[in-house]
Amino acid sequence: MPTLGRIEEKRLRNIPLQYRADHEFCFHIHDLMVGLLVEMEAKRSGMVSFKIETEEDLSALQSGAHILDFLSRTGRGNLERRAVVNHVTAALFSDMLHFVYEGLLALEKRKFSVSLNLLRKPFKENMLIAALACADEEKFFEKLKSDAKNLLNKKELDPARIIQVIESAKQRCRGSAFANSDQIYSIAFDRKNIDGLAPLFDKATHLVTENQQIATEDYNLNFIFKNPEDNDIYSSIYRKLSVLLLFCHVMQVELVGRTGLKKKGYLDWLLFTAIGSYESLFAAGRSNTAAMINKEFKQFLNCPACGDDISIRKADLAKFLICEIADCKACGTSHHFPVGWLLSRIDLNIS
Repeated sequence: MPTLGRIEEKRLRNIPLQYRADHEFCFHIHDLMVGLLVEMEAKRSGMVSFKIETEEDLSALQSGAHILDFLSRTGRGNLERRAVVNHVTAALFSDMLHFVYEGLLALEKRKFSVSLNLLRKPFKENMLIAALACADEEKFFEKLKSDAKNLLNKKELDPARIIQVIESAKQRCRGSAFANSDQIYSIAFDRKNIDGLAPLFDKATHLVTENQQIATEDYNLNFIFKNPEDNDIYSSIYRKLSVLLLFCHVMQVELVGRTGLKKKGYLDWLLFTAIGSYESLFAAGRSNTAAMINKEFKQFLNCPACGDDISIRKADLAKFLICEIADCKACGTSHHFPVGWLLSRIDLNIS
């Protein structure tokens, strides 16, 4: 599958053909996450409301007291936490996605050092803060309220603790079984993992690195002699980026769900298309998602041009879910298929 067809080819011309669909998938997850933020804002799902019950309450508000102080002082601590965490959720993912967007664009231009530098912050900081919020919202809020400067304190967040936080976050997120917590940690944080992104993140950010695992070589400065014509970054980055992006996405779905956006079918559709596409592009073995689609949609999967049955193969699945295109192998025609609408007709039961 050379491309999915969702990004214009002139933007992809610098990316080797075999990695273009992978790049498009990463942008697809980015766009799903942006769409969820837009939906959250449009529905004002992060807003909290309460009744003014006494003259004292009214007087306190009219005196100019900060609303969060007012909520705390008047025994409305749960509302205070809800308002703060909702606000942080929207801002945290918005900030993350700005960096992801520019990092992916830099990959299209073979600006490897720039791309990795941009991607370092969202996956080493934003992602970890989101995991802290997912894992234990009350503890996260108290830390944010009274000791925000130490949210990412390295003494408090050693490797074992980070893995524990990631695992706790995964336990609270539907659709998180595509990767385990050790794998996520190894990709984003472990400098000893030469196949992970952590060494590349740090070397792209600093011209000189002293850490034993990523020490700058003699006669070198990090990345300044990197040949922009090399394809080694492309051959290794997308599978790892996809794991991190998908983990961020399932956490976003969980946290946005807590704001009051309870459209279960909509959230399940986001997860289903993202996880099914990931399975198609990166997972080994047969596709359970493709098998389910062929079973559930059998009566609709026939070619309007030749009448032959259409079967969605694993190789076709990402294009089918993301672009809603079904290809007939019998006559070679492609057809638009209302995947989103049909998925809304069944119980996806994302788990």
